[in-house]
Amino acid sequence: MNRRAPLLVAPLVLLIAIAGCGGGSGTNFNNVTVTVSPATASVPVSGQVTLQAKVTGVSGTQALNWTITELQTNGASGAQCNWLGTTPPAGPCPDGTIQGADASPYTPVTYHAPSASGTFHVVARWSTTFDPIIIKNGTAVITVQ
Repeated sequence: MNRRAPLLVAPLVLLIAIAGCGGGSGTNFNNVTVTVSPATASVPVSGQVTLQAKVTGVSGTQALNWTITELQTNGASGAQCNWLGTTPPAGPCPDGTIQGADASPYTPVTYHAPSASGTFHVVARWSTTFDPIIIKNGTAVITVQ
């Protein structure tokens, strides 16, 4: 009898059992969606609009990261113009700012438009905190006139 056989089979059985359980979360993260409302908005130069994100397909409180896509240049995350309270970031924030982006999930945020016209994309990002990392985004397209 081969004494190594049980040593080779045991890890395989364990791997199959873990894969079959899906990690135990019971959530299919491929079904998670993030929506931002309003999905589109027009605001005047230096105006503002309130945005709300909703995550569906997963239970519990979900953390969101807010960014302005146009700020994601030269290695920047797009979140450098986010702020809480009454003091906006020092900038430069040529594509606007997001007030309240670090507040609790599902709290509305306010996009403050820049002093120049253009089209800007405000993104609410949800992701898992484990491997594999799954990321879902919802976007509002803001036209500043």
